[in-house]
Amino acid sequence: MDKIAIISDIHSNIVALKEVLKDIESRNINKIYCLGDIVLKGSSPCESLDLIQSNCDLIIKGNCDDYAVNLNYEHAIWYKNKLGSERIEYLNNLPMYKDLYISGSLVRLFHATKNNLNKRTLDTASTEEKLDLFEDENNIVPDIIFYGDIHKQYLEKIKNKTIINVGSVGNSLEISNVVDDDTEMQEMTQAHYCIVEGNLNSKERSSLSITFVRVPYDIKKELELAVSNEIPDYDQYESELLKAKYRGKNKKILEELKNNN
Repeated sequence: MDKIAIISDIHSNIVALKEVLKDIESRNINKIYCLGDIVLKGSSPCESLDLIQSNCDLIIKGNCDDYAVNLNYEHAIWYKNKLGSERIEYLNNLPMYKDLYISGSLVRLFHATKNNLNKRTLDTASTEEKLDLFEDENNIVPDIIFYGDIHKQYLEKIKNKTIINVGSVGNSLEISNVVDDDTEMQEMTQAHYCIVEGNLNSKERSSLSITFVRVPYDIKKELELAVSNEIPDYDQYESELLKAKYRGKNKKILEELKNNN
């Protein structure tokens, strides 16, 4: 039986990523899949991408990876300059999704949707919106979907289908939750990932298990790195890591996305 760690939304948080990789190693997990958003926001984009490349068996493109390549607002430009041309080219060529079989179930992995990096599906979305995630122009409909993007772990079964969000390694925000400034956030702001156990590449039905994992890490150390590396929008990053308060998409991002479409 194979043990696969599925991680997502690292967001250049090298401290959280190292702790998660350490936890994965301690569990004797033999494969790691990454569902994107490796860069932007955090302290260490180059180191984070290099670690992902050297440790992951599959890497999917996230919307923030695409922003670093294609958008020209100030935040993305800073990370693009840090990453350099070779890493940017690598991000540009990442796949949008991957289909594979685990224990007889057809599993699809993507960041936000199969074909659209900027369509967000929250855990609070309608049944119809969630079923849209299974739509396929080639009529190859998966049984199970793993995705990232919303930074919130959840599992839901709908009409014989299963949706799983693996959460975020480096930017755990629980986007659909309303967060009070006075709330203790130590549970929410840990690094999150998911483990799947089953028979990889097998079309024969057999047991399959899914485990959600949370890993504490030194947030103060990551914020110190962010200050020393002079990242843009530090105040927003600090608020996200300490209080899980999502900054949202700013007007410049939305304008660029509209122009690019």
